[in-house]
Amino acid sequence: MRTPSSSGRLVATTFVAVSLLGAGLAAAADTANAAAPDRPTASQVFANELLTQMASYLAGLPGFEVKLVSSYDAPQASGEEIEFSEMRNVRLARPDRLRVEQVRSDGYEDLIVFDGKTISISNGEERVYAQAPQPGSLDDAIVYFIRDLGMQLPAAPMLTTRFPQELASAVKSVDYVEYTTILPQPAHHIAGRTNAVDFQVWISDVEGRPLPQRLIITYVDQPGRPQFRAQFLEWKIEVPTDPGIFSFTPSEGARQIGFAVQVPVMIDAATGAGQGAKP
Repeated sequence: MRTPSSSGRLVATTFVAVSLLGAGLAAAADTANAAAPDRPTASQVFANELLTQMASYLAGLPGFEVKLVSSYDAPQASGEEIEFSEMRNVRLARPDRLRVEQVRSDGYEDLIVFDGKTISISNGEERVYAQAPQPGSLDDAIVYFIRDLGMQLPAAPMLTTRFPQELASAVKSVDYVEYTTILPQPAHHIAGRTNAVDFQVWISDVEGRPLPQRLIITYVDQPGRPQFRAQFLEWKIEVPTDPGIFSFTPSEGARQIGFAVQVPVMIDAATGAGQGAKP
């Protein structure tokens, strides 16, 4: 049995954890009216409102920190689905700071940092790092990271101020499932679909803080319908103030490489090509 390749698990794919939101959560309230032949039900309208509130709230925050425990299915050549896990700590300060620390289930640590001038990533298993200049906002850096460097950042919309607009264009249907009290906070359970995935998200019912608590993405067009699952823990709605958080220092003995060295492998892993790749 083959496990995911080390290159395929580079930190540039670190947010395959959260695509999570970028792969397809929810939409503007009038999307259903424009696209659906039938008038949306009350529960569909309510679900759209909840998801739009969540997206707008995240997009409007000056900064935040959150930990995620996630798992994903990796289809094997034998047809088995093997689960791998990761833990992430995401810290963001608008307009131009981001740090994502990732610990994989095999113990290796990866890192991605944007300091307002440079994008840096490191891979603990391969002991390599890459950097690219990119002055400007975090929104601009994410576009550059994906479009120009060719890297994978599936959770990108969640981190941008354009999150509500990204979601509004992605969702094809959404509905309310239930109200639950078994998570750390009472939450609304929402389910929906985009062209590429089915998704479920649990949104906190704490007044004034419509934060995601749990997320499931099902890749319906891929063999075996693999899933990604994430639990959002320890939300801190404040701007990280320690300036060292957003500085990048290569680990001792790490070798610098160019982004172009990893681009073909990243794309291959992200699309699930090869054995044991992430879904």
